[in-house]
Amino acid sequence: MKSTEWIESKIADYKRFTLTLLILSSYLYIGVLISIYEYHSQAYLYLLIMIAGLLSAAFGFVLKLKKLRQRLLEE
Repeated sequence: MKSTEWIESKIADYKRFTLTLLILSSYLYIGVLISIYEYHSQAYLYLLIMIAGLLSAAFGFVLKLKKLRQRLLEE
């Protein structure tokens, strides 16, 4: 596999995984809203920590995407 094909496949993988992380974060955020307003539980604190971790991982993948796109343009 050529390096440009490898970079393009990595870009596609990072895009998919970033979208998956964002969707999972939104589902967890909806769970936080339900637990706060419907059940009045304290479980939302753990979910907020998990959401922050998922969003920071998604941000990291966006930065990797930016670097890979730049590398693809240079070749």
